[in-house]
Amino acid sequence: MTSLDISPPLSAHQRIVSTDIDVLHDTVEPFAVGHDLQAIEPRVLLDGQVNALGLGAVNLVWVRYGGGGVVVDTPPTEGHFALCAPQAPMGVEYRTTRNRETAGGHLVLSHDEAMRMRPHATRGCLVIATSTGRLADHLSGHLGRDHTAPLRFHTTGPAIAEPSIIESTWRYVCAILDTAAVRGGLHPLAARSLEDSLLTAILLGLPHTGTASLAEEPGRAPHHLAGVIREWVEAHHHRPIGVSDVAAAVGVGVRQLQAICQDQWGMTPTQLLRGVRLDHARAALTMALPGPRTVSDVAEAAGYLHMSRFAAHYRQRFGETPTETLRRRRARSGDAGSAVEPFHVRAEAVSRPAREACERPVRRR
Repeated sequence: MTSLDISPPLSAHQRIVSTDIDVLHDTVEPFAVGHDLQAIEPRVLLDGQVNALGLGAVNLVWVRYGGGGVVVDTPPTEGHFALCAPQAPMGVEYRTTRNRETAGGHLVLSHDEAMRMRPHATRGCLVIATSTGRLADHLSGHLGRDHTAPLRFHTTGPAIAEPSIIESTWRYVCAILDTAAVRGGLHPLAARSLEDSLLTAILLGLPHTGTASLAEEPGRAPHHLAGVIREWVEAHHHRPIGVSDVAAAVGVGVRQLQAICQDQWGMTPTQLLRGVRLDHARAALTMALPGPRTVSDVAEAAGYLHMSRFAAHYRQRFGETPTETLRRRRARSGDAGSAVEPFHVRAEAVSRPAREACERPVRRR
């Protein structure tokens, strides 16, 4: 098998195939960062391809230049963030220090130094790009407070998680995106989840100025907010929200939200949100008329991309498959639901702050 036989990332999101270096450059740059290209062998015709899409505030672009290859020159990224995941060893030179290396798994473009790279001509390179501001907002959401120091990434040093979390996450995200494209598109709930996954993997798998803050023990969780959390999730479950949105809405960090959910209900915030969506999916199925896409439409509305995963979570929660619920329809929905144990909120009445939280709009950090 040759390198051309290997399906590249984002195959379902092809933007262009071209032999023109300027066309390739102009297609890549809006999804990546500013850069210049120079053909290594100008007389050899390029055979380039660009696959790309935006996922919220995160862009993903895979590019292959073909021919004799190219040299990529990038200025300091400053307020932008770009991570290169070369699909084969890639030569790298830092233009100020003259340091040279061969990049394998991933490489973060320097904030303050120009770089020169030689990606593999046929295997190409995937670039994940966003702003450091978006990453800083994601970090602040996790901490539950602003991270005042400028967010900068280091070439060496300890990280919270193993660096492999980055590759495993982008490969998973790309596979989901390709699958969703074949099925007609990605539901906004799933898109937000994938965006958050990439941002989280970057913050955990790379050393940066916020690593020490991430390693700190979270502050004491204000458990009186349990009712507020539950009601806000109920009010906004149908929107493309994630765990960070729930935390921001009630004014705590993600780690504090995790502690509250674990102490109050013995589950993670993700499980809480999933459970609420499954409850509403069940309600929708008991009211729906059977049709060829009824179950899949309900699953997509609950944020599921894979029917098998929806069916497994549904059966685990309700003791029957979505199709079995649909067959019962309205006549037997009361009997079917009587044996289901719902989520419980503590007996105290929901306070005025809870009602106010439910009225707050979803905030995007």
